[in-house]
Amino acid sequence: MRRHLPLLAVAGAAAIAVPVVAHATATNAVRTSAQTFLNAGGEPNITVSPSGKYVLADGLGSESPATLYRSTDYGKHFTLTVPHVPSKGGGGDWDMHFVSEQTVVAADLDLGVGIHVDVSRDAGATWSESTVAMDVYDRPWIGAKGNNLYLVAKGFDAVPYLYSSHDLGKTFDPLPIPLYGTGPLPAEAGGTSPTPVEALVTNQNAYVDNLTVDPKTGDVFVLYGIDPPESYPSNPPLGAPSRLYVAHLENGSMISHPVTPGGGTAADAFYAGFNWMTEDAAGTLYVVGNGKHSNGQGSHQAPWLSYSKDKGKTWSTLVDIGTPARTSVYGAITGGTKGNVGLVYYEGTGSDANTAQNWYATMAWVTKADTGKPNVLRERVVAKPVHNADICLDGILCGAPGFGNNRNLLDYIDNTIGPDGKMWAVFASDGPATGVADSGANNARTSTILVKQVNGPSLGKGVVGT
Repeated sequence: MRRHLPLLAVAGAAAIAVPVVAHATATNAVRTSAQTFLNAGGEPNITVSPSGKYVLADGLGSESPATLYRSTDYGKHFTLTVPHVPSKGGGGDWDMHFVSEQTVVAADLDLGVGIHVDVSRDAGATWSESTVAMDVYDRPWIGAKGNNLYLVAKGFDAVPYLYSSHDLGKTFDPLPIPLYGTGPLPAEAGGTSPTPVEALVTNQNAYVDNLTVDPKTGDVFVLYGIDPPESYPSNPPLGAPSRLYVAHLENGSMISHPVTPGGGTAADAFYAGFNWMTEDAAGTLYVVGNGKHSNGQGSHQAPWLSYSKDKGKTWSTLVDIGTPARTSVYGAITGGTKGNVGLVYYEGTGSDANTAQNWYATMAWVTKADTGKPNVLRERVVAKPVHNADICLDGILCGAPGFGNNRNLLDYIDNTIGPDGKMWAVFASDGPATGVADSGANNARTSTILVKQVNGPSLGKGVVGT
């Protein structure tokens, strides 16, 4: 059943409207509305202030540092807002979070320069900027509690570093903290790191995946994937990270614990460095590993969920929460009240992302996520496909055997939960949903679709900053 709803207006920016369609389950449980920011680009972000009044959404379009859209009326209207900052060479891998009603922190990759740390104290209207000069390799992640701000990224020396600031990004501690690479930790430290060989030799396709700062305690957690020796050779593709770890900042050191049981197997491949982590209001951590995981029933591409109730020391068995019997890629998660998690991903019509197929924007409401048997309510939230070619799952290795070719959507999507328990999501689209017939064409343009849950299940108040 489909019902057309009023279109959401976009003020002050070139945009087209996606048909706003009600997608009903058998119990008429969910209704969403959607709109498009035309040519806003891939790798979109979404963040909502604690009251829900301010909403910021972006894609990596032609603006610098990001094609940023801002709403000051609870998401009813958006205006294109170009941050006026000194740097004009950024615009890459923008990560953005509200950490209070007026304060927003963002990280902006600038290859050859470093990472720009952008801070707004007026809900995204104006911004200040500082720069961490490092030979950054890929996607930075950022988070904060109060004036304590943390930034993590991988350098060209293949070692990820955590940078700490105690004045909300104006200055940083002189020495960053390595995530790994110094060998196994002493037994009394209570953690296990990749060995030096795994950390410094085989991990050229390893990535920092996500950073979470607990909004209550200030605890800092970093999710990363690494490709140890069992990844060489392997089927899936050569060198795809087969192990996931979460590192916890403790007394000035990062203490790592494996998420995947036994570290991983040659059949596991968590692609692209865009696995996801979040926390619920009860302090339970959640990780989604995006890719292939052999759980004794064969290996297929899906978002695999695990949880930890002891600050990342131990993790539950991975559970597939994607669409059964369908390829599900680029899963992103966000936390609500105890045991509640919001999930977004691209759902394919085939079984392998490396083949051309229709892809649909999908949202899922996960309850009992902190148990071994989560309940998942899934909905396609845009009627037409957002993409109809293959999807390359590993960034700079696109085109290599086993990795696919099409990277028009880039590497990730995003979601969050508002104070009313309703989910927001942003998807990249270069397909029929945004007026492009062939995603494989050279002139295929990529736009950002923003989806807002109108009614249906509540996941409880969203956890700010995660």
